[in-house]
Amino acid sequence: MADVIPFRGLRYSELAGLSRLVAPPYDIISPQYRHELYARDPHNVVRVDFGMPEEGDSESNNQYTRAAKSLKRWLGDGVLKREEKPALYLYEIEYETPRGEKKSMRGFICLLKLEEWDKGVVLPHEGTLKGPKADRFELLKAASASASQVFALYSDPEKKISRLLASAVRSDAGLPVEAIDDDGSRHMLRAVTDAEVMESIRKAMADKKIFIADGHHRYETALAYRDYRRTEAGAWRGDEGFNFFPVFLSNMDEDGLTILPTHRLILDAGNLTLDDVLERSSRYFKVKRFPFLPENEDEARSEFLRSLAEAGDDSHGPGKPVFGFCWDSAPCYYILILKDMNAVSRLHGQRHSETYCNLDVTILHSLIVENVLGIDTEKISSSRPVQFEKDGERAIDRVISGEFAMCFLLNPTKVREVKEVALAREIMPQKSTYFYPKLLTGLVIADLNQI
Repeated sequence: MADVIPFRGLRYSELAGLSRLVAPPYDIISPQYRHELYARDPHNVVRVDFGMPEEGDSESNNQYTRAAKSLKRWLGDGVLKREEKPALYLYEIEYETPRGEKKSMRGFICLLKLEEWDKGVVLPHEGTLKGPKADRFELLKAASASASQVFALYSDPEKKISRLLASAVRSDAGLPVEAIDDDGSRHMLRAVTDAEVMESIRKAMADKKIFIADGHHRYETALAYRDYRRTEAGAWRGDEGFNFFPVFLSNMDEDGLTILPTHRLILDAGNLTLDDVLERSSRYFKVKRFPFLPENEDEARSEFLRSLAEAGDDSHGPGKPVFGFCWDSAPCYYILILKDMNAVSRLHGQRHSETYCNLDVTILHSLIVENVLGIDTEKISSSRPVQFEKDGERAIDRVISGEFAMCFLLNPTKVREVKEVALAREIMPQKSTYFYPKLLTGLVIADLNQI
């Protein structure tokens, strides 16, 4: 069962300037952006969640020990304050999608009891790497606290939990604390301390499965940290703070969440020509062309991108697996439309579920990257023949400029596909999902020594 509990969070005292104190998740912060966050305010949470290494760092003095010291000092100086009562934290983000759609995502922050993947309570959909887990583990070991949350989903078609959260807003949640992120999204947080409401939410969540959206590395690190603390303690009851981790939970059956695609850029065409790629692709795909002259490239590109998005839209029925294709110096854009939905399953046999085989990213990797281009997708992470870009327009521009030989544009993975693949206990191909909006780090910090 999923066990969610309230906790006494640490929060910034200076709420009027909160926007300059919070930060995005560590894994989307570039080196330059980290310097900008450091300069933005001496108490910016990046110093606690994603501190910079310094020359002369040692085992006793490094970015992790400095993070722990900053957290302790800020609490002592009153920069941070600990909540008087355990709370669940209602979290709402008002944002605009890259396509200009205004949306609102709602959920709540709590502590979730840690369970191994094989228990089937918490389910992943993507793999993890050793480097980020080692980094997060050293931070947890030094600070025993987390300034960020795992971003997770649950299914509640009847919206029972949402109604409980709405009742909390009417009771004791008070006015929201607000912060604006660097994308212009508005983040609002309210603390709910009504014991009856919190217990009702805990009971309502008990039979839910938890689907990790963002934060697989953090969750696996939390499991490792829990086991480390258990070994260190020798004896443990199960209700200690290290048995839990902060999680933001949002209902996947509401429409506030957005998943963005991650497009594929190909560095080198090798010995292949454009005609080779189109001929080989035609075994699996119908090819639709969008030719252009220099003076009407903008119109052709707009029509090409619009057609790609419309083909993948499943608001009026299942969308089709289609891909946009751009070749260096070719005065034409192409859309590749899958002919046979069973093409990938025939390649994989019984190794994968139907949902996995029908993912756009699976189809792209299996049929195009491997079979058309001859690139081993198992080597993508190490040899970098395929690189990633979230902005479709920029992906095209990087090909036209000659930086890359070609690119393939995808439509986003669907939330239902994330759920179905996770329930099948499978792991999606690399960079299958980019959940949006991103949660802010630092709105509430969980001290795992005093929950």
